Amino acid sequence: MEIDVPPDYSKRFHRLQWKLTLYYILTTIIVMLLLEMMVVLGFYGYMNFNTHRMLATQVGSVAQNAAVNFSGPFINQDKLYQALKDWPLEMGTEFQGYSAAVDSDGRLIAIADDASSEDKTRFGLPTSVEQHIRTVLSLDHSAVEAAATYTYKEKEAVYIVAPIANKLAIRGALVVKAEHIRFSSQKFRDFMPKAFQFFGISLIGFFIGAAIVGLAFGIVTSRSLVRRIQKILTSANRWSQGDFTTFINDPSGDELGQLVHRLNQMAEQLKQLLRTRHDLATMEERNRLARELHDSIKQQMFALSIWVNTGKSLIGQDGEAARSHLAEAEHLISHMQRELSALISELRPVAMQGKSLTRALEDYVHTWQEQTGISADLKVVGEHPISPMIEEALFRITQEALSNTARHSGASAVRLHLECAETMALSIRDNGCGFDAENEDRQGIGLSSMRERVQALGGHIDIRSEKGNGTIITVHCTQNGLQDRN
Repeated sequence: MEIDVPPDYSKRFHRLQWKLTLYYILTTIIVMLLLEMMVVLGFYGYMNFNTHRMLATQVGSVAQNAAVNFSGPFINQDKLYQALKDWPLEMGTEFQGYSAAVDSDGRLIAIADDASSEDKTRFGLPTSVEQHIRTVLSLDHSAVEAAATYTYKEKEAVYIVAPIANKLAIRGALVVKAEHIRFSSQKFRDFMPKAFQFFGISLIGFFIGAAIVGLAFGIVTSRSLVRRIQKILTSANRWSQGDFTTFINDPSGDELGQLVHRLNQMAEQLKQLLRTRHDLATMEERNRLARELHDSIKQQMFALSIWVNTGKSLIGQDGEAARSHLAEAEHLISHMQRELSALISELRPVAMQGKSLTRALEDYVHTWQEQTGISADLKVVGEHPISPMIEEALFRITQEALSNTARHSGASAVRLHLECAETMALSIRDNGCGFDAENEDRQGIGLSSMRERVQALGGHIDIRSEKGNGTIITVHCTQNGLQDRN
């Protein structure tokens, strides 16, 4: 029974696009919360630092309500006094001073002070306040609704004058003297739940708005950024496989564009470096072939000339000896042909044939087996992609090992095993006569060349051989080792 495993959507949020989107949302929410707090604190500060203006607004409202106590030529002084006494409590305002009402002639008709006293002898006004009273009483009653209150400050006290008017005329003026003004805690407590309610509702709206704005902004902005980074990753993957013909197309001049420009420069430099390295490897291979020709073919040509000259001199004197010398010369020519064929095949690099390492080794081992008459068995395991530099190095090592086997070991069979995985492994084993692997003086140019190639890959080579027990060559290298080496 198969169990359906739900997809892990959390992995999606590990991607750069979603990380940036979440950062945008959080940033938007934080900024909007800070703005909300600034508005609340500003309103609170306005309430605390604009008490005079707020008190003037209240006095203007009280003056309008006090007009109901004026009916024709009559004034209900008791109700007017009670209104002057009660309005601070009703408005939630506390101060030290008094509230007084004057008639249209400027005479005091009612006063209520902080001690609830009606002692009219305590009523004294500065000259500027008296001027404000005359100004208010001289106003046209049709303009009273648009008229502002009049405020005068003297030391710690503030005087506020507002007109008392009905629809027909201005009936008097309300004068308030206040010191140490504060709004009662009860009013503040009544205000706070409303403020918190407003803050909570606006906070929910801010969260929703911030999420929408941050999500839209994050998706739009991060999509282009992620696409640009994906272009870099695509080119970097091709570079890691040895293909430096691809460059990143990003003409923008921002920081990411500058990074792309430098990466393209680096790819171009690596391309030139690989080309130089390939030229040096070609030169090194030519020098090696020259040494091989000098050490083998040239010496064999010298021996061939001796056999031919000796056989030539024996013709007519000792026919049997002459034929024997010519047979040896013919055998030597056949051996030289095989060595020249092997050297010629080495001149055709695998990279120029457009083949994979597996296909190139199969073709080479098959040709080598036909040329040498030595049985060869190749086994390949895995299909992991291989860097071109590793392919060429392993192919050259195989060529060198098989060349040494054909020339020096006298083996009748060779087994090759190639494992294409994260760690590349190549093993070459023959059943020849072997040699003393501990004696470095007996190791020729071929073994040294193999060690140099493996060292250039950042890998490891192990050569084991004993006289009469054949030879085993094992090579291990990794793609990461090659990158670290470079």
